[in-house]
Amino acid sequence: MVKSVASEAKLIARHSVIYGLSNVLDRMVGFLMLPVYTRFLTPSDYGIMELIYMTTSIISLVVGLGVEAAVGRFYFDYADEGQRKKVISTAIIGYGAMVFAVILAMIPFASPMARLVLDSAEYADLFEIALLTLALGIVLPIVYAYMRVRQKSFQYMITKVMMTAAGLGMNIYFVVFAKMGVYGILMSNLLAHLIFTVVLNIFTLKQTGFRVDYKLLKEMLKFGLPLIPSNISAYIVQASDRYFVKQYGNISMTGLYAMGYKFGTLVNQFVTSPFIQIWSPRRFEYFGKEGYELIYARIFTYFCILSLFAGLLISLLSKEIIRFMATEPFWAAYKVVPIVTLAYIIFSFHYHFNVGIMMKKATKYIAYVNVTNGILNLVLNFILIKKYTIWGAAVATLLCFIFKSSMTYYYSNRLYKIRMEWRRIVMLFATAFALFFAAFFIETGSIWVNLLYKGAIGLSFPLVLYFARFFTDEEIKRIKHIIKTRKLEFE
Repeated sequence: MVKSVASEAKLIARHSVIYGLSNVLDRMVGFLMLPVYTRFLTPSDYGIMELIYMTTSIISLVVGLGVEAAVGRFYFDYADEGQRKKVISTAIIGYGAMVFAVILAMIPFASPMARLVLDSAEYADLFEIALLTLALGIVLPIVYAYMRVRQKSFQYMITKVMMTAAGLGMNIYFVVFAKMGVYGILMSNLLAHLIFTVVLNIFTLKQTGFRVDYKLLKEMLKFGLPLIPSNISAYIVQASDRYFVKQYGNISMTGLYAMGYKFGTLVNQFVTSPFIQIWSPRRFEYFGKEGYELIYARIFTYFCILSLFAGLLISLLSKEIIRFMATEPFWAAYKVVPIVTLAYIIFSFHYHFNVGIMMKKATKYIAYVNVTNGILNLVLNFILIKKYTIWGAAVATLLCFIFKSSMTYYYSNRLYKIRMEWRRIVMLFATAFALFFAAFFIETGSIWVNLLYKGAIGLSFPLVLYFARFFTDEEIKRIKHIIKTRKLEFE
């Protein structure tokens, strides 16, 4: 029998907080650097950097061969620790060799890529640096996946913090003192990835042994290969809008949209990512055991509370925060933040809805959904961005994420019945929307007063839920117990 909802939620919360803290620290660097970037880079520079990252990310989906998903899935196929270690060493050595071979073969094509994406071959050196960083960035997540499946969340956090600190130091030097602009940012990322990839992979292989099981590698490739077109299609939805904005607007407008998009994805970075990093491997561990359906449903409800709470605060405060942190050319970026935030909350649902697909290893359904969604996104981008530019891009993203989560639920539910607390989910969304429209248009003439009013309304979300009798008696009892325990600890 699996653990109770409360004990499972507590375990997930504990590890999620640590994963979330590492993400917060990592993203905090990006926000600390925003005043620097917006003073040393123009919106055009920001757009160039964004398009390079988007392009190399698309390449990573092909070259990566679904390695991270394969590691997380195959690790729990074995009870023997030796076999589990072999999964990791096979992924690092086998996948790593293939990745570096492909990336090195792509380096000579940096100039054509620069001409195609940025309309000038003079940016070829930027693509060369980005491609080398990409190769390192595909192998490094295997080590992080190993930490997650063993629930080494603290070790994960320390490693991420150290890498973030190294990247921050080099970013400041290259951008502020050496005044190397976009080149400096990309170079600092390359150096940070090089140092930590080499050190962490050596450390991990010393633990797992230098073993490659070619039969296992073949099975992992077989699992991951159907995810390639699927992941590319999924990424088209997340990235193609930048190319359309550049085409129908300009690179400066692309930079502006990228800034707003960065704020809109904060809920994904601070809530979804840390939550899924612990929850995704955990669910494989006890699938089919007595009582697991209730845990799935309740965990999803709790996840929605956290996502909507964070998303509400981000949407309400983004205008003032952007005006405070960035220079005036970037201020209009706030307009797309609420739409992108809502899109990423709905996007996160597919991680919960795909349980039947993943358990049955029917990844072809993920491919069906993502390929169809990618085509839909291209059509919507063409129609909406051409007419409404960044507004059209944000709305197209939202519509496609609604489609993705809905279709994932449909296919997964056919393979295995998914139980969710839909009445409570609807109540959560209704409450969040009501508070958003009550506060978003507040304008007092003072950034600080706006932040005070909007922040207070956003923070009232759990209180409104309490008075609306959203929480069960058991949940209220547990919340009161937690508050009482924490109060005693501080006395």
